[in-house]
Formats: sequence, C-alpha cells, structure tokens
Amino acid sequence: MSSAHESNSDTSISYEEQLRRQIILNSIENKDYLLVIASQQQKSVQQVKHELMLKLTEG
Repeated sequence: MSSAHESNSDTSISYEEQLRRQIILNSIENKDYLLVIASQQQKSVQQVKHELMLKLTEG
C-alpha cells in the first residue's frame, strides 16, 4: 500500500463501507421495515434494532 493511500485511509472509509453503514442506519430508522422484519423473524423490534447495531459495529 502506498503511503499516500495509507494517509488517506486514516481519515476516510471506502464508499462501499459508507454505503453499507448508511443502509443499516436507514433500516434502523425505518419503523415499517423493523416491524416487518421483526414479524418475519418472530423477534421484537428491539431485538432487530440490536442486531442491526451489531452489524454496524462489525464492519
């Protein structure tokens, strides 16, 4: 990896990672989505939100 790329990656994340995080955050904010997923998986909305937050931190 070049030193220019390393210094740039220290302060920024890839477009794909930004997109992945934004999709997860949008899912957490979308109450209809949470209700549908919770119903399909027979879980509480809080459980679904918790799992999404784990995905967010997993990277």
